[in-house]
Parts: sequence; structure tokens; C-alpha cells
Amino acid sequence: MTASMAFYADGNTIVRLNQYGTVRTPILTLDGEGHSLSVSVFDRVPLDEHLAFARELSAACADYVRALETYAAALPDGETDRVERP
Repeated sequence: MTASMAFYADGNTIVRLNQYGTVRTPILTLDGEGHSLSVSVFDRVPLDEHLAFARELSAACADYVRALETYAAALPDGETDRVERP
């Protein structure tokens, strides 16, 4: 199965990590107004595959932060984005 989705985070989006120690696997949740995204392990996926996915996700998130910082640094002073407003 393939799927596509978009999650538009804003200042009200909550990022939560639910940790259960060695009792069960953790759950990463992003909650926004009217939508949420959870990342967790299912028994049918080997743990080493999920660890590889989590590491790739972590690296992509770090790259995303660097890209946002580069974008923000290029904005003229006082501007918060390049979207034209009416």
C-alpha cells in the first residue's frame, strides 16, 4: 500500500514523545488542530528496520532545520516569510 499525506505544523502543534522504558516501544506524536500524526512500531516490522527508519527520519529532520535556518537567514530584516500578502 502507498499513501501520501501532508502535515502543516504551526505554533500550536505539539510534538510529544511517549516513552515506556523497556516495557514497550516509544510513540512519537505530532498533534495539531484537527489532525495528528503518530509514528510507532508494529510487530510485523522488524525492530532493526524501524531503527533504520527512525535514524533516517532523524537525519532528514536535522537537514530540514538547517534548510529552514538558511532560508530564515536570507530574509530581509523584519520579514518572516516571502509570501506576498494583499
